[in-house]
Amino acid sequence: MAITNYGTLKAAIADFLNRDDLTAVIPTFIDFAQDKINRDLRTRQMVARATANIDSQYNAFPANFLQVRDIRLNTNPVQALEYVSSEQQNQERSRNATSGRPRLFSVIGESFEVFPTPDTSYECEIAYYEKIPDMTADSDTNWLLTKSPELFVYGSLVHSAPYLKDEDKIVIWQTLYRDVFNSLTLEDEKSRFSGTTPRMRTRSFG
Repeated sequence: MAITNYGTLKAAIADFLNRDDLTAVIPTFIDFAQDKINRDLRTRQMVARATANIDSQYNAFPANFLQVRDIRLNTNPVQALEYVSSEQQNQERSRNATSGRPRLFSVIGESFEVFPTPDTSYECEIAYYEKIPDMTADSDTNWLLTKSPELFVYGSLVHSAPYLKDEDKIVIWQTLYRDVFNSLTLEDEKSRFSGTTPRMRTRSFG
């Protein structure tokens, strides 16, 4: 069976399990698998850029944010912000609380803190890893399902085993999942030295 969208993914998982009574729970297996993929996978296809004007100490990340790569101010010249821990930034702020052009940033939950506090509005550009797009309708797909449907299949089967109390299969599904995951990671590492760079999407946020 060719796995081309959310509907065929669910059908493939049912076929692997040889069950026709799991229609209601297979989407949960897929959700759990995608949550784990979002936590673990970092490839070039997940990199996006977003821009916004910042004028305060705290600023929200884009809604689909997973992990920051870099933040820069689109000034002349462009200024890259240096990452520091929140503790280090607090120390800097305690020594000098004046406002100015930001030069440091820290990650605070779903937002980032800059120092100094902006003295005006600055256009900020973030390169970050974004979440794998969700699928809800049977016709939905995303880049990862197209590239590696087996990662979704095996990841979902890992989560099916405890539900079905099939402990013998957990190690099998985990091994297959990890093999595919490692292959994707290795392919991404090789691509960094191939001389090709994917076109990153730029969107606005904030």
